[in-house]
Amino acid sequence: MTWDATRALAEQLDRGLSAPGAIDAARFASFLEVQKELGLVHGARALCRHLRPYLIAEQDYAAVGRAAERIAAALERVARRALTDAGLAEELGLSADERALAAVDPGGGPFLTVGRLDMMVTEGGFQFIELNADSPAGITDQLLVEQTLMELPHMAPLRGRAGLRTPAPHRGLIRALLEGYAAWGGRAPRPTIAIVDWATVDTSAEFKVLSALLSADGHRTRILDPDELEYDGARLSAGGEAIDLVYRRVITQELIERRGVDHPLVRAYRDRAAYVANSLRTKPLNKKAAFAVLSDPAFSGLFSPEQRAAIAAHIPWTRRVRPGRTAWKGREVDLVELILGEQESFVLKPNDEYGGKGVLLGWQTPPDAWREAVRGVGEQLAIVQERSRSRTARMPTFRDGIVQEEVYFDLCPFVFAGRMEGAMVRLSASAVSNVSAGGGVTGLLIVDDARMSREDTRHV
Repeated sequence: MTWDATRALAEQLDRGLSAPGAIDAARFASFLEVQKELGLVHGARALCRHLRPYLIAEQDYAAVGRAAERIAAALERVARRALTDAGLAEELGLSADERALAAVDPGGGPFLTVGRLDMMVTEGGFQFIELNADSPAGITDQLLVEQTLMELPHMAPLRGRAGLRTPAPHRGLIRALLEGYAAWGGRAPRPTIAIVDWATVDTSAEFKVLSALLSADGHRTRILDPDELEYDGARLSAGGEAIDLVYRRVITQELIERRGVDHPLVRAYRDRAAYVANSLRTKPLNKKAAFAVLSDPAFSGLFSPEQRAAIAAHIPWTRRVRPGRTAWKGREVDLVELILGEQESFVLKPNDEYGGKGVLLGWQTPPDAWREAVRGVGEQLAIVQERSRSRTARMPTFRDGIVQEEVYFDLCPFVFAGRMEGAMVRLSASAVSNVSAGGGVTGLLIVDDARMSREDTRHV
């Protein structure tokens, strides 16, 4: 990998920050305020506080894309098999209700319309540690960073420069939604679209941005709480207006727990009265135990040679936590004793949570609390995952002047109907970098050093 190939460009941007008048307290405050106006927020908090996008070499971006697409395809194989294999469904920790819902065939369209892999950049490579296949957020971050961070004075030398490009995950989403709708059998040339989630969620600003983009493309688009939906046995609607396509952001588990399996959205989905993306059969993909299936050699027959190679290179050792023997670094060990004895080598995660909830980092957890968590896993399914030693990055921010801050970062690729486009870049002072746990974001800038050098030579 060539993760350091972009260092010279990063240093150039940082020098620009030190120029007189580049960034002062007033301009930084305005930068944050514009984010709030545009919707680059979590709740009321502006998300981008660092003053440089994450730079990635073109060849590294391509390598991440190949691996992400293969891992997503491998996880889809796991989910599809779990629909008919009770043993695999049990391995994933699917409840009877979840199995029944996943078994409903929604018709055509991709199995997974949009997913986001959480990825850590390590020394010499990268590893995928989770997949959000239910309600991935952050798809409009890149667009909004380009309208805020990229407009600051110190970024001016990059605008229009050959050899630099930014991805467009929002376009990847819209394309996947409309292609999925057509494959499902949708006939409306401009389907009416509902973005559905609870009215109180902290990510509601993102829905407004997406709604504006879809409306600009000619689609009647509404942002709806699940309680606003109605189904009469023939059409899904809200306030008397029919809905053709649902971009489902409400989390399946929360919808079923709060409103039950007879909610209008679920009934319309069962009857194929509206196209719903993501479908309600992605739950197996969202279980963290799916990574234990990828990691365990006992399941290797599920995957193609290319997928097995990607798993070996980019999936950390992962197991469901339960009594028994397992293989670890070429030897057979008792799993619980291993987790207790090698605490600093592992991360504990609930099988079915999100936003970093319940995650315990062995190297940061008091031994007594770690033992209690491991011994208490029987009450809630959990996985143990080998620690991925993430690289950190020095990123400029403003605190009474420009300072360089050492931050953890995740590069989280989006996969739309099997194709990668862009990534959410999360930054945090903590090793758990989820935005809902207090982390921030920045943009992604893809750098083709060879093309930049050719263009620079032409202008000498």
